[in-house]
Amino acid sequence: MNITFTETAIDRITPLLTGDDAVLNLVFDTEDCGCSVNGVPTLWIVSKANEEKLVAETNRFTLTYKAKDEIFFEENMTIDFHEKNKSYILKSNNQIYNASMSLINKR
Repeated sequence: MNITFTETAIDRITPLLTGDDAVLNLVFDTEDCGCSVNGVPTLWIVSKANEEKLVAETNRFTLTYKAKDEIFFEENMTIDFHEKNKSYILKSNNQIYNASMSLINKR
């Protein structure tokens, strides 16, 4: 998986990744959905990468994800930040995965 962060997203995320062990984790969050296929893409900040996670190729940050979630995403995506909505956007050339994606600190 290849993820490009826009400059706007980089500017918003960088101050939040304090410490040497901070890692972004792309999650297909199904916690409140009740079904493993009805999830919402979400970004988490976690303390360190779990050995069970895959690492995406990015232009800036270390970003991990679960192998089982890979089927929900395309090979090439972009993460941007929308100033008006104060939220992140996960998109590809073909679709918008989440136009108001949250970034949650799970450390």
